[in-house]
Parts: sequence; structure tokens; C-alpha cells
Amino acid sequence: MHRSSFLSHFKLPGVLLITSLMTACSNYQYKDYQGDWAPESMTPYDLSNNTPDAPVVYFATTRYRGLGVPFHRLLLATHVDGQQLPDAGRRSILDVSGKQALRLMPGKHSLSWCWVSMNALGTGGAKCGFGAKDVEFRSGQRYVVDFSTREDISGPPGREVSTININSEIRDLNTHEVIYPLPTHTAEKTSN
Repeated sequence: MHRSSFLSHFKLPGVLLITSLMTACSNYQYKDYQGDWAPESMTPYDLSNNTPDAPVVYFATTRYRGLGVPFHRLLLATHVDGQQLPDAGRRSILDVSGKQALRLMPGKHSLSWCWVSMNALGTGGAKCGFGAKDVEFRSGQRYVVDFSTREDISGPPGREVSTININSEIRDLNTHEVIYPLPTHTAEKTSN
């Protein structure tokens, strides 16, 4: 009876410890980048020369759990019109930097960004070189550069290869219109 009482007291603190560790990990975020999608709390890097009603471009960010492991996936702007942003880019597999929001001059701009996936285990990676050329950003509008992923595992057991396909798009936050990539129109074939 004494032994049973000891085990009951031991189990409860162990469960509480595990629960608190899992809860603490669920809020994992990479570096000091914003973890949850909330554009109103992102401070844009200003490239507009304080132009009134300058368009603002946000880069998507999300946190989730995969197989119990907390992840932070986000996009980070690295270049605007071919010019590298300050301290932006990939230094190593686990060290990527960039901007999460930009204020631009109204008009056409080319953007480049990195897709970053890091987790609470201290592993992850990034792919850079994503971009959009000559996209029209209108005065007073807000946009988001968003992403979707598809993960595939292929190969025989013991030699599986995991592949992540990443697709990006730029949308107007108010109208939800996709402005990049532009829909491709295929001409219908007609026969006479």
C-alpha cells in the first residue's frame, strides 16, 4: 500500500512535467520572427520613402505540430528589385534571415524570398530563390506572399526519400485576388 501510494505521487508529477513541456514547446518560433499570422502586429521594412498610402506586402508565417513536434514555417523577403535587403539571406542550413513585411513605392516590383521550416528539435532547413518579377503593387493596398506545401515520401523501406513541394502566390488581402502567378489562359483549338 505504501509502495502504491509512492507510485501514484510519482506518476502525477511526471505527467504534469510532460504536459508542461509539450505546452511550452507548442509555441516554438524561429528566431524573433512572428510565429502566428497577424499582419496588424508586423512592422514593415520601409522602402517607400514614407510615401503616403504605400502598398504593404506581408510574408506568410504559421506554426503547427507534426507528429507531436512543434514547427514554425515562414517566408522571409531577401531581395527587392534585385537589391539584397539588409542582413537577409541564408548563411547556413539553420540560419536564414529576412523581412516579414515590406512597404514599397506603388508600381511594379520584383521580389525574392526564402521558405523556412524549423522545429523545436533544433532541426530544419530552408530553400531560397523563390521570386516574382514585375508584380504591380497598388497604392493603399495590402498583399500577402503565401505558400502551400505538399509532402511526398517515396522509395523502398529503409531508403525512403522525403520531398517537399512548395508553391507560392501573392494575393490582395482585401479582394483575395491572386496577382501572382497570373492565371494562364490557354487558347481553345478550333477546327474549320
